[in-house]
Amino acid sequence: MKMASGRHVAVILLIILGILLVPATGCGSRATTDAAAGTASATELTSFSKYDISFQYPKAFDIWEDGLMDDQPNADSGLVQAAPQDADFPLLAVSWIRTWEYGLEGGLEAGFDGVANWAGIQTVTKGQVVETTKTGHRMLYQSGHRMLYQYYTATTETQGQVACGIVGVFYCPDTQRSITIVTMDDCTAGGSSERALQDFEAYLDDFVCH
Repeated sequence: MKMASGRHVAVILLIILGILLVPATGCGSRATTDAAAGTASATELTSFSKYDISFQYPKAFDIWEDGLMDDQPNADSGLVQAAPQDADFPLLAVSWIRTWEYGLEGGLEAGFDGVANWAGIQTVTKGQVVETTKTGHRMLYQSGHRMLYQYYTATTETQGQVACGIVGVFYCPDTQRSITIVTMDDCTAGGSSERALQDFEAYLDDFVCH
């Protein structure tokens, strides 16, 4: 399944708008659980470190950087995507924007609106919303940040093709930025929702927002 040359800007912009338009919510507690090996954790990794964020991603992946509120990415807003050089999947997308108000539930809803509006998507099915707690999920980011994430699958116009992934949102009070992390895989080409979750957790395990 080919989508916009690996640049999934629309969904990230809608997530950001959702975060900005929903009233503020509080922070939660550290999460702890073990991780299974996915694409991001089972291959040789390299680091991305700019704009007061850092994370690890597969060394063989290409990186795209785009502006959100400005023409170019900066510490206030931006979008970074990582994907194989000659394929759209598996995909990682990280976006951020500085804001005083944030709403995690609204960010998730806006993200799914964006997925549903991608060219070639016919239907989107959302799974259970997960909020990190002290048990049941490992640490996904720096301590003290409440986070919501949610599974999804999306059927396409090509019969039999299904994309699957995770949308996650959290707020970093130290830098006053809303941060969105998305993973996506092609479930008809050896991918799975489980692998998308494994990649999501692997990326977040080393993610630093300030």
